[in-house]
Amino acid sequence: MQIHYFGWSGISLQHSNTLIGFDLFGAAVAWDVLKEAQTIMLCLTHGHPEHAGSLQALLEAPEARPCLANIHLISSLEVIRHINRHHILAPENVHPVKDGECVTIAGVKVTAFTWVHMPLLPPGLREKLAYLFQLLIHPLDLVRIGTLGLRLPMNAPQLGFHIAYPDGTTVLNYSEGVHRLTNPREVERVARHLPSNMLFFAVEPDDAEIIPRWVEILAPQEVYIYEAHRPWRDLFRLPFMDLNAYARELSQRFPQFKFCTLTRTGQVIRKES
Repeated sequence: MQIHYFGWSGISLQHSNTLIGFDLFGAAVAWDVLKEAQTIMLCLTHGHPEHAGSLQALLEAPEARPCLANIHLISSLEVIRHINRHHILAPENVHPVKDGECVTIAGVKVTAFTWVHMPLLPPGLREKLAYLFQLLIHPLDLVRIGTLGLRLPMNAPQLGFHIAYPDGTTVLNYSEGVHRLTNPREVERVARHLPSNMLFFAVEPDDAEIIPRWVEILAPQEVYIYEAHRPWRDLFRLPFMDLNAYARELSQRFPQFKFCTLTRTGQVIRKES
C-alpha cells in the first residue's frame, strides 16, 4: 500500500489497482498522482471548505476526463449534490451514504459512520479569548476563509469511513471526530462493528490528553495522525503540536501499536502489503 498525504485532511491510499482518496483538497492534489489506478474512490467526510472546497474543480478539470468513468464519489447526499451538481459523474458513479450504510466497488467495501466534529475553540475562557483575539487581528484572512464556505453544504452530516479490502486489510478514517468531546459509546460502537488494522485521524493540541483513551478502544495495529488545520493555525499564530514527539509518547505508552505521522504535503509512505 502507498499512503500519500496532500496536507490538510487530504490522504490517498493506493492498494492493488484501487486508489481511495479522503478529503482531497488544495493545489497539491493533481491528476498525475491519481490517474494511475484502475478504480478511484473519492470519499468526502463533510462539507467544510478544506475538505470539499476544491473537489468539484478537480473533477471538472480537462485532465480528469479520461478518468471519469473510473471515478466513484462517496459521501453524504448533501455533499454529493454540491460536488456533482453539473453531473460530471454518471449516476452509477455517485454513492450517497448514511450512518451504517455501505457500498462495494471493485471488491472494496466502504462503510460510513457518523461522528461529531472537534471543537473549534479551546477549553477555558482565557484560551478562548486569546484564540478569538488572534482571529480578529487578521480580519481579511478571516473573511476570506469564511467566504470559502458560503456555497458549500456546511451542515452536511460528518462521516467517517471504514474500508475493507478483499485481502483482509482494513482501514478506519475517523477524520476530525476523535477529540475531548467524543462520546465513548460512539467509539465503542465503531470499535465493535468496524474493527480495523489501520487508523487515520486528526489531532489538535487541546485533545492530546484524551487521544490514548480512544486509541486503546479502537485498538488498530497502525495509527496515522495529522494536523487537519495546521495551515490555519500557522496563519493565525495559534498553538500547534510537535506530532513526531507526540507519536513517540504514544509509542511508549502503546508499544503494541505502530504510530506514524503525516506532516509534510507530498509525503509518501510505502508499506508492505
